[in-house]
Amino acid sequence: MDTVLRVAFAYAFVWVCFRVLGKRELTELAPFELVTLLFIPQMFSRALTRQDYSITNAVIAATTLLLLVFLTSMTVYRSRRAAKVVLPRATILVERGHFIERHLDQERISPTEVFDAMHATGVERLDQVRWALLQPNGRIAVIPEWRVLPSLASDANQSA
Repeated sequence: MDTVLRVAFAYAFVWVCFRVLGKRELTELAPFELVTLLFIPQMFSRALTRQDYSITNAVIAATTLLLLVFLTSMTVYRSRRAAKVVLPRATILVERGHFIERHLDQERISPTEVFDAMHATGVERLDQVRWALLQPNGRIAVIPEWRVLPSLASDANQSA
Protein backbone atom coordinates (compact mmCIF):
# COMPACT_ATOMS: atom_id res chain seq x y z
CA MET A 1 0.00 0.00 0.00
CA ASP A 2 2.92 2.33 0.73
CA THR A 3 4.12 2.02 -2.89
CA VAL A 4 0.69 3.00 -4.21
CA LEU A 5 0.68 6.10 -2.02
CA ARG A 6 4.20 7.06 -3.13
CA VAL A 7 3.31 6.70 -6.81
CA ALA A 8 0.07 8.65 -6.33
CA PHE A 9 1.99 11.41 -4.56
CA ALA A 10 4.63 11.53 -7.32
CA TYR A 11 1.89 11.70 -9.96
CA ALA A 12 0.09 14.53 -8.17
CA PHE A 13 3.35 16.40 -7.61
CA VAL A 14 4.40 16.25 -11.27
CA TRP A 15 0.85 17.17 -12.38
CA VAL A 16 0.85 20.27 -10.15
CA CYS A 17 4.32 21.27 -11.36
CA PHE A 18 3.28 21.10 -15.00
CA ARG A 19 0.15 23.12 -14.28
CA VAL A 20 2.31 25.79 -12.64
CA LEU A 21 4.86 25.80 -15.47
CA GLY A 22 2.19 26.60 -18.03
CA LYS A 23 1.27 25.45 -21.50
CA ARG A 24 4.27 26.91 -23.29
CA GLU A 25 6.66 24.60 -21.49
CA LEU A 26 4.61 21.61 -22.55
CA THR A 27 4.04 22.48 -26.19
CA GLU A 28 7.26 24.24 -27.11
CA LEU A 29 9.87 22.16 -25.34
CA ALA A 30 13.36 22.68 -26.66
CA PRO A 31 15.39 19.48 -26.89
CA PHE A 32 17.43 20.50 -23.84
CA GLU A 33 14.29 21.14 -21.77
CA LEU A 34 12.84 17.78 -22.80
CA VAL A 35 15.98 15.93 -21.76
CA THR A 36 16.07 17.88 -18.50
CA LEU A 37 12.47 16.98 -17.71
CA LEU A 38 13.22 13.33 -18.41
CA PHE A 39 15.41 13.40 -15.29
CA ILE A 40 12.29 13.59 -13.10
CA PRO A 41 11.49 9.86 -13.31
CA GLN A 42 15.07 9.09 -12.33
CA MET A 43 14.75 11.32 -9.29
CA PHE A 44 11.59 9.58 -8.13
CA SER A 45 12.60 6.02 -9.02
CA ARG A 46 14.74 5.46 -5.91
CA ALA A 47 12.04 6.86 -3.64
CA LEU A 48 9.31 4.80 -5.29
CA THR A 49 11.24 1.54 -5.09
CA ARG A 50 12.28 2.25 -1.48
CA GLN A 51 16.00 2.27 -2.19
CA ASP A 52 15.85 5.70 -0.59
CA TYR A 53 13.02 5.89 1.92
CA SER A 54 12.83 9.67 1.76
CA ILE A 55 10.51 10.90 -0.96
CA THR A 56 11.40 14.37 0.28
CA ASN A 57 14.75 14.22 -1.55
CA ALA A 58 12.98 13.39 -4.80
CA VAL A 59 10.52 16.26 -4.33
CA ILE A 60 13.33 18.72 -3.59
CA ALA A 61 15.34 17.56 -6.62
CA ALA A 62 12.35 17.67 -8.99
CA THR A 63 11.22 21.04 -7.65
CA THR A 64 14.71 22.46 -8.16
CA LEU A 65 14.83 21.13 -11.72
CA LEU A 66 11.37 22.45 -12.62
CA LEU A 67 12.14 25.78 -10.99
CA LEU A 68 15.28 26.08 -13.13
CA VAL A 69 13.25 25.32 -16.28
CA PHE A 70 10.69 27.96 -15.26
CA LEU A 71 13.32 30.59 -14.41
CA THR A 72 15.16 29.99 -17.68
CA SER A 73 11.88 30.39 -19.56
CA MET A 74 11.05 33.63 -17.74
CA THR A 75 14.54 35.04 -18.27
CA VAL A 76 14.42 34.29 -21.99
CA TYR A 77 10.93 35.80 -22.24
CA ARG A 78 11.96 39.03 -20.52
CA SER A 79 15.50 39.51 -21.87
CA ARG A 80 16.40 39.66 -25.53
CA ARG A 81 20.07 39.35 -24.60
CA ALA A 82 19.42 36.15 -22.61
CA ALA A 83 17.35 34.76 -25.48
CA LYS A 84 20.30 35.19 -27.84
CA VAL A 85 22.50 33.19 -25.48
CA VAL A 86 20.04 30.47 -24.43
CA LEU A 87 17.84 29.83 -27.46
CA PRO A 88 19.18 28.13 -30.58
CA ARG A 89 18.75 29.94 -33.87
CA ALA A 90 17.40 28.66 -37.15
CA THR A 91 19.99 27.54 -39.71
CA ILE A 92 19.61 28.42 -43.38
CA LEU A 93 19.86 25.25 -45.48
CA VAL A 94 18.70 26.63 -48.83
CA GLU A 95 18.92 30.21 -50.03
CA ARG A 96 17.22 31.23 -53.28
CA GLY A 97 17.28 27.74 -54.76
CA HIS A 98 20.83 26.80 -53.75
CA PHE A 99 21.94 24.47 -51.00
CA ILE A 100 24.31 25.90 -48.41
CA GLU A 101 26.54 22.85 -48.17
CA ARG A 102 28.45 24.12 -45.14
CA HIS A 103 25.22 24.38 -43.12
CA LEU A 104 23.95 21.01 -44.33
CA ASP A 105 27.20 19.40 -43.20
CA GLN A 106 27.26 21.28 -39.91
CA GLU A 107 23.70 20.21 -39.03
CA ARG A 108 24.07 16.73 -40.56
CA ILE A 109 21.05 17.23 -42.81
CA SER A 110 20.94 15.43 -46.13
CA PRO A 111 19.53 17.01 -49.28
CA THR A 112 16.94 14.21 -49.25
CA GLU A 113 15.55 15.53 -45.96
CA VAL A 114 15.26 19.01 -47.47
CA PHE A 115 13.51 17.61 -50.54
CA ASP A 116 11.09 15.70 -48.28
CA ALA A 117 10.23 18.94 -46.46
CA MET A 118 9.83 20.74 -49.80
CA HIS A 119 7.46 18.12 -51.15
CA ALA A 120 5.44 18.14 -47.91
CA THR A 121 4.80 21.86 -48.48
CA GLY A 122 3.93 21.41 -52.16
CA VAL A 123 7.21 22.71 -53.61
CA GLU A 124 8.51 20.50 -56.41
CA ARG A 125 11.86 21.97 -57.44
CA LEU A 126 14.78 23.48 -55.58
CA ASP A 127 14.64 26.65 -57.67
CA GLN A 128 11.16 27.26 -56.23
CA VAL A 129 12.60 27.60 -52.71
CA ARG A 130 13.46 31.05 -51.41
CA TRP A 131 14.56 29.73 -47.99
CA ALA A 132 14.71 26.37 -46.25
CA LEU A 133 15.44 26.73 -42.55
CA LEU A 134 16.27 24.16 -39.94
CA GLN A 135 14.18 25.39 -37.00
CA PRO A 136 15.38 25.07 -33.39
CA ASN A 137 12.75 22.33 -32.87
CA GLY A 138 14.40 20.21 -35.60
CA ARG A 139 11.78 20.78 -38.29
CA ILE A 140 12.65 22.10 -41.72
CA ALA A 141 10.58 25.13 -42.74
CA VAL A 142 10.33 25.81 -46.46
CA ILE A 143 9.50 29.30 -47.72
CA PRO A 144 8.68 29.15 -51.43
CA GLU A 145 9.82 31.71 -53.96
CA TRP A 146 6.68 33.65 -54.80
CA ARG A 147 6.64 34.69 -58.42
CA VAL A 148 3.80 36.21 -60.37
CA LEU A 149 2.14 33.40 -62.24
CA PRO A 150 1.60 34.03 -65.98
CA SER A 151 -2.18 33.60 -65.62
CA LEU A 152 -2.32 36.22 -62.86
CA ALA A 153 -0.11 38.62 -64.82
CA SER A 154 -2.36 38.36 -67.88
CA ASP A 155 -5.48 38.94 -65.72
CA ALA A 156 -3.90 42.06 -64.25
CA ASN A 157 -3.00 43.38 -67.72
CA GLN A 158 -6.53 42.78 -69.04
CA SER A 159 -8.20 44.64 -66.17
CA ALA A 160 -5.88 47.66 -66.54
